[in-house]
Amino acid sequence: MEKTKQGFIDKLTEQVMKISEPLAKLSGLPSIAAIQDGLVACMPILITGSIFLILYVLGSPVVGSSGKALLPFLTPYADKFAWVNSLTLGFMGLYCSISIPVSYGEKTGKLDTKTAALLGITTFLLFTLSGNDEAGGISVAAFSASGLFVCIVTSLVSSKLYIFLLEKNIRISMPDSVPPNIGNAFTSLIPYGVCFTLAWFIRSVLNFDMVTWLMGVLSPLVSGSDNVFTFVFLVFLSMLLWSVGLHGDNMLLTFMTPFGAIWLNENVEALAAGTSVYGLPHVLAGFGSTGLTRLTVWTAGVWPLVIFMILSKVKYLKTLGWACLPSAIFTIVEPVIFGLPLALNPFLLVPFLLSTTVSSAVGYLLMATPLFGKFYAMVPWATPPFILGPVGTGDVKTALIPFISMAIGVVIYLPFWRQYEKECMLRESEE
Repeated sequence: MEKTKQGFIDKLTEQVMKISEPLAKLSGLPSIAAIQDGLVACMPILITGSIFLILYVLGSPVVGSSGKALLPFLTPYADKFAWVNSLTLGFMGLYCSISIPVSYGEKTGKLDTKTAALLGITTFLLFTLSGNDEAGGISVAAFSASGLFVCIVTSLVSSKLYIFLLEKNIRISMPDSVPPNIGNAFTSLIPYGVCFTLAWFIRSVLNFDMVTWLMGVLSPLVSGSDNVFTFVFLVFLSMLLWSVGLHGDNMLLTFMTPFGAIWLNENVEALAAGTSVYGLPHVLAGFGSTGLTRLTVWTAGVWPLVIFMILSKVKYLKTLGWACLPSAIFTIVEPVIFGLPLALNPFLLVPFLLSTTVSSAVGYLLMATPLFGKFYAMVPWATPPFILGPVGTGDVKTALIPFISMAIGVVIYLPFWRQYEKECMLRESEE
């Protein structure tokens, strides 16, 4: 029997599925899923801290070059606002040392919430001991995003070791007559002791500073990843997954959240030191959760389609366009991706990939210039892009970037859309 010749979309889908299968398996691993869930659980803390940082910026006369506060009545409270941000974004590593083990325990079903939380935070604290301080002081600097990678390592390793010891029955067994809460406390004694002793031995006896060592190893990767090529490449891969109906953001971009958090923290430190929002060091601050991605990608990939649908002569498309408009404003794109559908659409797949990658490149290059401010505040991802930019960067001009991206998308989509609309009109007339 003669084989049916594969079309372009079929070939592309086949290749993307080859990429997506290992990514799906990777993101489904309990360790990876726990990291993702643990980071997401800390987002409300970071967003709250970012709100106080914005208030600090509005009330601080030292930010920028004007020498005057934008809202002078906030000036007496500016330093107090900054403290709240320090205790939220500045303690991200500490908070994640609780949320990640708890998430891991939930994913595996082998660690209860209390045990996971206490195990994670204590192990992390033991690794932040100052080895040169006879009093055993703790380096608070490690509590920030700079200690996030160490937090991830200690959370997962201590959890796995604890579970291993229990499975090997290395524990103190109590009679059934002992109340469960007391029994559980004694059962955990040996696993706790082994995990904590090992952490203490590595940090204090061997004097191995994991925070400094790991940041030294990862520093070239972290600093070198904030460039236009990395950004465009990751956006392209994410959109490739979306094009076949897979959630590219969850499967790929969330892996960049630790990098984005570190860059955001460094931007905050530079801002607090008096650096202008136009001179902050990182363009991709907050990448993986919000930031530049929300200003460029979906405003180019989805907004033009919503406009075309509303203006369409095809009744179905016009109705769908009006229905998708409210969610699209907040960059909730699933109604367009799966309702139009955009995924696996032979007419729109190519312009979708082109518009999102081109707009991300243009957006990065614009933000890299001293004409636009960089992100220093974490803003909820569903914030409309023309509001998200000014709020997250303190620069009103960033509201232009979403509309520049949308214009890029309109130009790229237009010839393809006309062909798609003709096909829809023909189908409608036949029906």
